[in-house]
Order: sequence, then C-alpha cells, then structure tokens
Amino acid sequence: MLSALGNELVTQAVDAVRWDAIVIGTGLGGAHAGDRLVDAGMKVLFVDRGAAPVNGQPTPLEQLEAEVSLNGRSVRRVQTTVAAVGGTSVIYAASLEQPERHDLDEVPGIPHPTHGWVVGYDSFAPYFDMARKTAGVCGTHDPLSLFHEGAMRAPPPLCPGDALIEAGLIRRGFHPYRAHLGIGFDRGCAECIGRECLRNCKADARRPLNHAVKTGRGALLSGWTAQRIETDGPLASRVVVRRDGQDMTLTADRVILAAGSLASAQLLLASRSEDWQDGIGNRSGLVGRGLMFHLSERMAVWPDGRAALGFPAKSLALRDLYLQGGQRMGLVQSMGLQADYGNVLMHLRARFDSGWMRWARPMRPLLRVPAWVAAMFLGSARVFVGILEDLPYNQNRVLPGTDPSAPPRIDYAVTPELAARRKQFRTSIRRMLNGQRWFFLNDDVELNFGHACGTARFGADPRTSVLDADCRVHGLRNLYLADASFMPTSTGVNPGLVILANSLRVADRVLAAA
Repeated sequence: MLSALGNELVTQAVDAVRWDAIVIGTGLGGAHAGDRLVDAGMKVLFVDRGAAPVNGQPTPLEQLEAEVSLNGRSVRRVQTTVAAVGGTSVIYAASLEQPERHDLDEVPGIPHPTHGWVVGYDSFAPYFDMARKTAGVCGTHDPLSLFHEGAMRAPPPLCPGDALIEAGLIRRGFHPYRAHLGIGFDRGCAECIGRECLRNCKADARRPLNHAVKTGRGALLSGWTAQRIETDGPLASRVVVRRDGQDMTLTADRVILAAGSLASAQLLLASRSEDWQDGIGNRSGLVGRGLMFHLSERMAVWPDGRAALGFPAKSLALRDLYLQGGQRMGLVQSMGLQADYGNVLMHLRARFDSGWMRWARPMRPLLRVPAWVAAMFLGSARVFVGILEDLPYNQNRVLPGTDPSAPPRIDYAVTPELAARRKQFRTSIRRMLNGQRWFFLNDDVELNFGHACGTARFGADPRTSVLDADCRVHGLRNLYLADASFMPTSTGVNPGLVILANSLRVADRVLAAA
C-alpha cells in the first residue's frame, strides 16, 4: 500500500536529492508516465497535493472547486474533481474507450477542427493497445468500429434488464456493445463507480504508483502543492512546493506536469519570471485557452417489461450517433446508475423550477405523486448518458492567477455552433429511443467538469500551440505535460484511455531524449 514521505523526512529524503524526474500530479497520466520511467531505471519523485491512503483505509478525498463564469452572466462555484493520491481516477467510472480515426486524423468528408493532432492515429494505435493491456480492460468489440481493439477480458453477463435494453436497441437497428472498462469484475466486485475501490480491481492510478514506490526508485510526497516551476535558460530546473505555509524547493533533471487540465494551466500561468513574463509556455498566449468539456445528455431508459436491473451496473455503450449528418457528436453509454423514485422526483422538480409552473410553488410537493406512479408502474430505469464532443475555442479558458492553491477561475461560453450540435444530438437520441420507455434527465446544459482538456494543446507551430509533438513545452528542453491538457480536441469518448496512452508515449519520448 502506498505510503507518503512525512514532514519529518522531507529535508533528509527529498530536497537533498536531485531526482531524474519530478512528476507533479498522480492521476492516470502522471502515475503511468512516472512508473514507466521507474521501470527504465530512473529515480522519480511523485508530488501530489492530496492525501495518500494509509494502511488500507479509505483515502481522504478533498473536493476541489472552480469559479465558473458561464456565458458571461454568472459566477458560481462548481465541483470539478478531487484532490487525492491517484487523482480523479480514485472515483472515476473507469471508462477506457478508444477515439475514432477521424478524431485524430483528417478524413475526407468529415469536418475536422483547425487545430488538429500533430501526432496521428497510427502513431497512437500501439499506445492505445498498450494502455488497454496495462489497465486490463473488460469489454466486447464495437461492431461499428474499424479499428481492432486488441484482446480484452470478457465482461460478466448482462443482468436481465440490461439484456432487454440491448435487445430493444438491436431490434431497432442499433449496435450496442459491452462498454470498455478498466474494472476487473473480480469475485465480489462492486464496480465502485463514483467511489474508491479498496479491492484493487479498478484500474485507478494507484496501481502504477504502488509499483513505482515498491521498486525503491520511486517516492511519493503527498500533501504538498506545487506553487511554481523555475527555469534556468532552456531548462526547468526547480519546483517550489508548499504545505502549511512552508515552502520547499525540489530539483530534477526533468519535470513532468500532470496535475489535470485546470491545475496544470494554473501552475504554468503562475510560473512567471523574466524569461516567462506571462507564465511558462505562454509566449503564444494560449496557456489556459481552448478549454473543453464534454456536454452530458442524461436519460432514464426502462427495459421492456419489469426485468430486474442489477450487476453489472455499467454495461452498454454504442456509437451509432458518434457522427450525425457530418456533425461530430459522441458516444452513448450506461452510467452505472439506476433512475428510481428519488431520481425521477429530482428530475420533475428541476423541470418544475425551470418552467412556467415555478410560480405555483404550493403545487411542488404534489410532484411526489407522478414520481411514485412512475416508479410503481415502470420500475427502475437505467441511466444512460450521451457524451457530446466539445471543440476548442480560445475564449473558453482558465484565467491567469498567482496562487495555484486557489480554485481555478474559468470563463466559458456555449457557442452557437455547440448549441446547434447539442440540439441535433438530442434529436438523434429521441429517434434512437423511439419505441422505448425513456425520458431526458436534464434540460439545461451540463458541462462534465471531470473531462476538462485542451488548456496546453500540442502542435508543430509554437505560435499556435503550447507543446511540441512530444508534449514538451516549446522553448524548454525538459518540461513535459502528461495529462489531458495536450488534447487539441476533446474527441467523442471519455478521455481516460487517451490520457493513459499518451502518458506512456510521453515517457518513451522522455527516455529517448535522456
């Protein structure tokens, strides 16, 4: 089990050492990149602001927030992710789906954003395979996919309710498959969707961290927040970290930043100096810009009849709506949740509060009746979500600040282009589920803050990108990024497999340059 270096050991064990590499952030990207360097013989220090698990006990999870200005009208605090060793992967739903070729390459007849992927699909393909093997992905082949997903472990059988939902989709001409998940489904598995797995059957980032620490070449410094990165000419040579008002300076031959798209942008923007007056990597003015989220369209879907819904809860996915009329849409997948009386009541209340009936407040308690009727006569439903691809717009950004410990400030607007695609996506979902008992669980725009990406995109031209093809900051020889910041587009799938695959690729580029 992971153990962190305590305060009493810090001076002796950390700042007296010059590390081969410092990895800032221990999510999927940082943990897997650092572990690959450790396997190659490097001495690696992992630094994370969150707490580490102790003696097999649940990890203390600090919920992180951001201040969001949406469409220039309101500023509100929203929960984005958690601070803990292992990052968001501690509570993630372990979806490890591969993007399509047209997500990374220009394909005739399919619109592609201006800022494309400087490393193409064929170069990423072996790392996608490696990432699936590393995470032990369970799932079945997507019948619409043109790529070969490689060997995957067989998932457990569908529960009766999900089997009926699958049969209904197939009968209407759609192509569901078993979702690609980094879950082992070992005996007694509880899936642990949205919560920590204490059985080590979910492929979170603590697996590679455990391995790296056990080799003796990796060390973990938890509870310290990186404040700035300092440079000497073309080299990032020092990382200043803080805990309880105490600063400490760490030195390394290489620095790999993997704190997540929001926090990594914050740190780069706060790392100002005479050489980097607007923040490290920001000579193009693009650090923090091009921020993307996925939009979530949640829906409750009832199986035909009253078949039971049970284990496994996160089961089906389909890509029939991935492209619609030449427009980029995204994956539809089970969330691993059930829509019961409480969920239906919450949805009805949200509709009531946002519609014309909000003026009739005395009527609101009566919503319990239709929610109860739905639960009694329809039973429980499975919650599905459509993941609508977001595209990079420079006005959507993480704003500059001086304190990386503070909540990031986000300025985001739903563009007319995105609003139009969302409308089309919801129309396509309605057609797909026509004949099935279902309804949308959200009417307003829902940004998936756990899927933030794109704040330091890679590219060939330093004028239009922050990183080069190796995910190394333009103008510095030894500062790399290994989280979702590098993504120039968000693709139509969960970013987990892309982050994991790219982290392995970045580690190989670091080793090649050593």
